[in-house]
Amino acid sequence: MINLEMQKKNFEKHVAKFTDLGNIKILDFAEPNTRCYCIRFLFDEDFCCLHITGDLGQLTATNYNNMIYERFGDFVHNPSYFMGKINCHSRDLFEYDEDSAYKEIEEHIKDYELELPEDYENIHDFICDVLEDFSDRRGLSEKGYDVLSKIDSDCWEYASSIGKRSTGIVELYLLAFELATEQLKNKGAE
Repeated sequence: MINLEMQKKNFEKHVAKFTDLGNIKILDFAEPNTRCYCIRFLFDEDFCCLHITGDLGQLTATNYNNMIYERFGDFVHNPSYFMGKINCHSRDLFEYDEDSAYKEIEEHIKDYELELPEDYENIHDFICDVLEDFSDRRGLSEKGYDVLSKIDSDCWEYASSIGKRSTGIVELYLLAFELATEQLKNKGAE
């Protein structure tokens, strides 16, 4: 997960520039004379579509009415809602943590008092089998699902989220938007 307080430092020298072309609105946020951490928010308001480009990656998101510049602030403090509007992206939005997955599976087994198959001596061996082909990009493998389904036939309902964590890139985009629009508001107040 990205530390947003530390990331704010990367935006300290950035300058926000807003361009209004009617149905197209562009918010650029970049440090002058460099491309490092530059970011562009391009709002196609006819189709309620946002395109994010720049050094931090690319993303496209759509929504029926609030994916426009004036209403995008609605998303700034609700990254989960915004994630549901994303159509495509160049950076991973999620990663999977094996240690967290281990703890979550262990808690689930204990909370629901699930019985281990007879061929396992202890909970540790069982969880290790579930996590044998665990990936930080995909989480549980097909084998992991199969092993877990031996004790919980409904594991398909939650298994895809075991160990799942946000990478923080969406939060970083939203932070950049918030900082840029705040800067523009402060300039307007001068």
